[in-house]
Amino acid sequence: MMLMEENYQAEREAREKRIAEYSKRIQEYTLAHSRQIIDELVAERHWQNITQQEIANIIGIMPSNLARFESGSRVATLAVLPKYASALGKHIEIRICDNE
Repeated sequence: MMLMEENYQAEREAREKRIAEYSKRIQEYTLAHSRQIIDELVAERHWQNITQQEIANIIGIMPSNLARFESGSRVATLAVLPKYASALGKHIEIRICDNE
């Protein structure tokens, strides 16, 4: 009985370790891709000579939150990104693809 419990504990710890590592990789991947989208939106905002204040007013968020998204100190949500793009006359396409 003791051996089964030890095996269960070992398997549980190994599973938790795998999940933690996988979650870390997903977060890193998501942050990198979010950063790319934000950089493109910021470049477009600058090209159109639109201020952060103007975009924030259009999409209904605080200018300080927009500044945090743009600086990378806060991750923009999937709800905010399409609004930001739309305010610039753009849209974001989301596709499900195989990992590279």
